[in-house]
Amino acid sequence: MSNPLFGNHTFSLPLPVPFDAAEVLSRRTDIRSSFSPANAASTLHGPTLKAFINLRNAQQGLNDVAIGTKGSGQEIMIERTATDGTREAVVYNTLSGDFRAGIFNGDNTTPNVYNLKKKGGKDGTILFMAILASEYEKYENKRLGSSINNEFMQYSDNLIDNLDLDALLSATDLTTLGEEMSKNAAVICDNIYRRVSMPAGSSKDSIPNIIPTSLNIPSLTALNLRQGKYAPDEVLIGEFKILTGGNGNKRTKGKTFSNEELPGKFAFSERVFSPQAQALIPSIASWYVVPSEVIKVCKHAKATSSSNMPMRNFMLRGPAGVGKTESARAMAAAMNLPYLSLTCSANSEIFDFLGQILPDIEGMEGENGVSRSVNDIPDFHTPNLPTFQDIQMDTATAYEKLTGMYDENITEEAVYAKLVEVIKSQAVEILNASAANKSTEASDTASQKFRYVETPLVQAIKYGYLIELQEPSVIANPGVLVGLNALLDNCKQITLPTRETIHRHPDTVIVVTTNHDYAGCRDVNQSVISRMNLVFDLDEPSEKDMIARAKALTGCEDDDALEMMVSIIKDIQKHCQATMITDGACGMRELVSWVQSFMITDSMKESAEYTIISSVSADPENREEIRNTCVLPKIG
Repeated sequence: MSNPLFGNHTFSLPLPVPFDAAEVLSRRTDIRSSFSPANAASTLHGPTLKAFINLRNAQQGLNDVAIGTKGSGQEIMIERTATDGTREAVVYNTLSGDFRAGIFNGDNTTPNVYNLKKKGGKDGTILFMAILASEYEKYENKRLGSSINNEFMQYSDNLIDNLDLDALLSATDLTTLGEEMSKNAAVICDNIYRRVSMPAGSSKDSIPNIIPTSLNIPSLTALNLRQGKYAPDEVLIGEFKILTGGNGNKRTKGKTFSNEELPGKFAFSERVFSPQAQALIPSIASWYVVPSEVIKVCKHAKATSSSNMPMRNFMLRGPAGVGKTESARAMAAAMNLPYLSLTCSANSEIFDFLGQILPDIEGMEGENGVSRSVNDIPDFHTPNLPTFQDIQMDTATAYEKLTGMYDENITEEAVYAKLVEVIKSQAVEILNASAANKSTEASDTASQKFRYVETPLVQAIKYGYLIELQEPSVIANPGVLVGLNALLDNCKQITLPTRETIHRHPDTVIVVTTNHDYAGCRDVNQSVISRMNLVFDLDEPSEKDMIARAKALTGCEDDDALEMMVSIIKDIQKHCQATMITDGACGMRELVSWVQSFMITDSMKESAEYTIISSVSADPENREEIRNTCVLPKIG
């Protein structure tokens, strides 16, 4: 049975101008596409050519057609005013082949069914427009994941040249021009016919399409129309009247900035930084594709700077390798702020954010005058010592940990002093044991001094920098971040372990970046989330962006290999999501490692074993399933 889009009656439907000129063109010809069997004939197909002419006229602004995309081109949205005055709309999923369509009369928001029946039905022109637009979009944006058919693009370009007005006016022999038009049109019609008729997934060149046996295309629902779920992310041509954002307004992609334009574009002060601070302002890598979320954050931060509550707290959630840290760095560059980061761990405590008091003793200074911490002293440890949060929350118990005595009347200042004394005693003892030749000097405890070491967070708070707090969801104690709520409240204050009170600089920007649904991750406390001005969930980069990044980072120029590897990465991600495999990772970082290894081994299969497969799960059965389901079927 032939594909419903190419029902037998559709081959006798009228051809559009100028293909309707019988004296110029022949409907049936022996010129065919490369997908046609030997000795087969091809037939000019009215709906296909009407779709072609409609798209060509839309590009020139000659008709009322709107075209848009969603999900990096994975969905195509088209609206047009039909010859009977109704408004037709279609949403085409280029991966699954699903269509949703509707016919709208006047202001009626409930669509009539779009059907392909021989009597009283539509000819499918707008469905073919979506298919052809998908081919053009893949070519224009070099979108990978499905094949870009060079034959279709070549003959489309030729036919557009044939239809050029200047070509028609200057033609001295319409017969010759007609033969050229007939050849190009025949190849296009046959190319689309053969690829649409291929069984799903039988070839990289097949065009996915699902047409119900009832010939009624699934309808666009009124509820989803009102909620804007069919609205395009990017409007390519024209103005949408049906597939809008739910409020009748056209949704278009926001203004983008190149990597050269973005630095300093959203600076909200004219501060002059010291050379050391200036060196902390990041540059933006040439391969980095600036996501819209970065621009939105920067716009909000700058636009609210003069308000009583400037927006300065932001959260980015997303899987590993999606670019959260690069986004935070891009924000710092755009706002012209020094960038600092602080990475959390399961054992993070409040003093990891607010700073530590360390003994300032001989031997604590490392090479080239760089200060050392107590962790750099061999065998230094602080067993069973209370944290600064312990002292603040339960002063008497903290004192008991240090002295063995419980005193309900003890003050925080006295416990801090005792803690310093214990740390000093331990440090001196270790240094005495490890440096016998300096025992006399090292044991001079009377001259010992202590110093307070600021954390990156404290520096950012005091001096007005951008600080990225990485992975707070892994902290075992959910109350740790809550202890920072006073700082997350804009322009408030907090007391340091030194008893110094610091006020948040009005330019300080805090960006919290965290994974979700990963092993070891916990929900961030709601009181923290409520203090975030904007929260964004970052999606995985598109296949096009992943290839561009991998190229820039590795120098690999093998487009076919990169396309294959990115396709496998995407398949693994989908498989892990469907089967709930969450104890590993497979994203941009793993792709880069795979590409680098492939460039060394020249074996995609071998390199996959100890890059993507080994990273995706610690369970041997899971790895075997991934290997057999996602990797080997594509690379053998």
